[in-house]
Amino acid sequence: MRIVQTFWSAGRNPLEYSFGWLRPEYNLMSWALSLLSLREHYDEVALYTDEQGKHVLIDLLHLPYTEVHVVYDETLCLPQHWSYAKIKTYSLQTKPFLHIDGDIFLSKPIAEDIVHAPLIAQSKEIGTEYYRHMMDRILQESALQLPKYVEDGLKEESIASYNMGLFGGNDMDFIHAYSEEALALCDKNKAICLNGNFNLLFEQMLFAYKAQKEGQTVSTIFSQIFNDNGYTVKDFCNLDDFEHKGFFHLLGGHKRNRNLIDSLEETLIAHYPDYYKTIVKLFPHLYSRGFIKATIYIPLLTNDIPIKLYIDFLNNAEREWSGISWEDLFDVEQRRIEGKRLSFHKDVLNDICVCRNPYLKCFDVPASWDEETIQTIRKRLSCKDDAPIEKIAVIPTLSSKLRKEYVLYELEHQVLEQLKGCSMKILELLNKLVAKSRSEEMRTLWLAEIQILLNEGLLTPYNNFINH
Repeated sequence: MRIVQTFWSAGRNPLEYSFGWLRPEYNLMSWALSLLSLREHYDEVALYTDEQGKHVLIDLLHLPYTEVHVVYDETLCLPQHWSYAKIKTYSLQTKPFLHIDGDIFLSKPIAEDIVHAPLIAQSKEIGTEYYRHMMDRILQESALQLPKYVEDGLKEESIASYNMGLFGGNDMDFIHAYSEEALALCDKNKAICLNGNFNLLFEQMLFAYKAQKEGQTVSTIFSQIFNDNGYTVKDFCNLDDFEHKGFFHLLGGHKRNRNLIDSLEETLIAHYPDYYKTIVKLFPHLYSRGFIKATIYIPLLTNDIPIKLYIDFLNNAEREWSGISWEDLFDVEQRRIEGKRLSFHKDVLNDICVCRNPYLKCFDVPASWDEETIQTIRKRLSCKDDAPIEKIAVIPTLSSKLRKEYVLYELEHQVLEQLKGCSMKILELLNKLVAKSRSEEMRTLWLAEIQILLNEGLLTPYNNFINH
């Protein structure tokens, strides 16, 4: 199956504009992971773009598209009508295809029965008040021109729609007729300067009503029908399960979810580290990690003097970390991500060697601190109001936060103490930790603590570990 993608910049610099993501670099990471995951399964992936898109995705990132068509310019349509470029790409296809957005990632190929269907979309939607509110505002425009069948459809209680993050099929006659009608609908109404919600109407809703009017069956990747605002993290965005779940779509507001963005970075590092490095080097503030050799200003949540001890600790840690190269920190981060994905089956525990994060520092909370000061620290570290705060572990990170602060509990501290100045196979570490109790229950508990520390990056697999 021919796969196509569309990147239209609307005259914006992709190194400066975020296209709905928290920051521009995450947009590029998304495009890289999308294309690279597609190339794992498909030999033919074509890009339709403009000069800006070609410069960044091809000239700078060297993404391995098999075809690149520079066919759009910044005046293609109104900037807020980004779907226009996608539909234009549909209209240019001469053989069956799937168009896949740059925020979709495939760890498995699309099922064959779907690929051979006449019409294909990601999922069918149930219109709720979410779409109704958007369309009612558009329908208030007196100059709006719509086909009669679409106008009638929009009066129904539930607005019909398909999510077209993935779209295509084998019925090229219908796809071309739909594309021509969608582009014409957008062109007719561009004088009214409708907002970005108009994309839903001339792309998704027009397609749904046209297929309905002509009795066409649309095959979808998901058999489930989703509410228009029902695309959950669990169903679409949990990249921690990248190797097992086949389809991911970081759509809409999920692009601004910090945890999901961290997972996006981790997945790119784990599977395509060289492309991650290439992207980071385009953003000097990321490549330098922001290290400076002066005092770091960290806003306080209180005027209490005691917490200054902790702030001084963080400043001193940052000064010591200032000599770490980005490459060395990346190596530790890469090992952390590998550790997160390790199998902890009992048969391989003697093959996995772990050590402390080489840049880990620990702060001992003074016993003299009163409850108000402890609450300040709890608030800073997003802990529960009654969480015991005795030790805090700190490590440098590649993220924009620059560091991770983690409350260490007693068992976690004991694990780290066992590994002070050495590396150890997990089985040996477990044997030392359970030497006194020798209970299976404690063994399971200690193993869980080791997994948590690996996940948080306070432990990492040692360089000579075997990945299972």
